[in-house]
Amino acid sequence: MLSGTVGVTALYAGVRLGGARSRVLWTCAVLPDVALLYGAASAPTFDPLPRRAVRPYNVLHSPGVPLVLFGAAHALGSRDLRLAACGWLAHVAVDRAFGYGPRARDGSRL
Repeated sequence: MLSGTVGVTALYAGVRLGGARSRVLWTCAVLPDVALLYGAASAPTFDPLPRRAVRPYNVLHSPGVPLVLFGAAHALGSRDLRLAACGWLAHVAVDRAFGYGPRARDGSRL
């Protein structure tokens, strides 16, 4: 429940900051799933995820990425980085709320 709340709050903050049609917000809200496309090149299923896509998936779906983006946004005073962080955090949190957390080395869900 906490993950869902964080996801909705991050998305709401991003929309308030950049508007509902913000390209940066929505691009970064889907960008973490690039790892799934990387894995789809070798296998048509996402469960389990192909081994070669596990590390990129886990890195891109780590809450550390939006934290780094928020830190950089604060240090540089960048609105776009703040929007990117909101979109990325929303994606990661909503994924966690629906049970899509980190993957094991073999590609299965933990």
